[in-house]
Amino acid sequence: MALVARHEPTTIPNYSLTGDLLAYLRCGLQYRYQNGSALPPARPVQLWFGEFIHGVLEMAYTLWKERNIPLPWPSSVIEWDERIGGKGLPDHDIGEIGRRVEAVLAVQGKIPRNRDARMTAYARAAEAINIVGPHLFPLVVFAEEPLAGSRPMPAGTTGLRAERYGVTGVADVLTHVSLASVPAANLIRAAVEEVLNAQGVAVPGEYEVIVDYKGAARPEVGTGQESYWQQHDWQIQMYGWLRARRPDAKPVIAGVVLYVNELLPSTTDVIEIRRQVQRGVTDVTPVRGSPDYYALTTARPGTVAGRELSEAFRLRRALRVIAVTEDSKRVAEAAFDGVVVDIERRLQNEIGGGDILQAWVPSCSDPDTCVACDSRYYCPKPAGKDHTHRIEPPPVP
Repeated sequence: MALVARHEPTTIPNYSLTGDLLAYLRCGLQYRYQNGSALPPARPVQLWFGEFIHGVLEMAYTLWKERNIPLPWPSSVIEWDERIGGKGLPDHDIGEIGRRVEAVLAVQGKIPRNRDARMTAYARAAEAINIVGPHLFPLVVFAEEPLAGSRPMPAGTTGLRAERYGVTGVADVLTHVSLASVPAANLIRAAVEEVLNAQGVAVPGEYEVIVDYKGAARPEVGTGQESYWQQHDWQIQMYGWLRARRPDAKPVIAGVVLYVNELLPSTTDVIEIRRQVQRGVTDVTPVRGSPDYYALTTARPGTVAGRELSEAFRLRRALRVIAVTEDSKRVAEAAFDGVVVDIERRLQNEIGGGDILQAWVPSCSDPDTCVACDSRYYCPKPAGKDHTHRIEPPPVP
């Protein structure tokens, strides 16, 4: 009997939409250091904020669904020394929800940068639950739905370690049945219908909408791989593509991105909104002469300008609806295919050359990303620096 030679197992690389692909687009070198080694970030402050917001919203939704406790909910202040034992608050107190999420993150070594950042996270989570929650929670059918699929490498690519790659993500899913069962005044339903009608998107009889939370401000409108605005669009499109792989799925026609920071912007955020309005790089602007326009115009460091913006304006900036069509999905698929090929080739270059700095290029244009990066002191090209930059040793305490 003829025996067939045993072949080596085929490796199919797996990529997370947020943990890999968007992280790589943010900064290729930082991605390599954080995702390509066994050493976690020493100060995962940005990771803490995003995971805290996701965790609080997820726990709040689960509690609301199980107990049907009417919103709004109380939000007690949890000081640093109260985060372990608690204050005996009811389960639906947003401070107690945040305390439990914070305790889980602390076990993972994830802590906030400082007290101000921590208290801001609690305040923004409370705004998200009490302002957006009444409109969002009744629509959610699948919370934190894991999505997965695989794609072939683009035609013409050779020399890579696999012919396919896996892609994963997690999102909330709304259905047409839920959208149709709430009043037309529901903010989520109204926002989705407004955008789809404006873009002339054909709406099938049954459909779904994807929801994603961002612990960030609404980015300025832009195109290209370095634009967060474009990256978030591609992410929603890929969620739609992944969701369509499920046998029970209906067509995904839109995605809703919730920019949590816009619900309670800091004065720095308000000044940045003013800059975006002046440069014409934002799609949500106040009416000239309105109280919101005055609040933006007069915002100065050291004030509480965010509280002066109306709730309606903050909600408009917090909610972004992205139409999902077959054409828009194809554009996102091609974009992320290119990102995967770039990562795979840089992996091959590192294996062949053995030099990380030669294989991986720092591409960070966001100073906040650099501030939280462990490798900022020996990065050849941090944000805001040009070709004259020289690596300096870290300061001595």
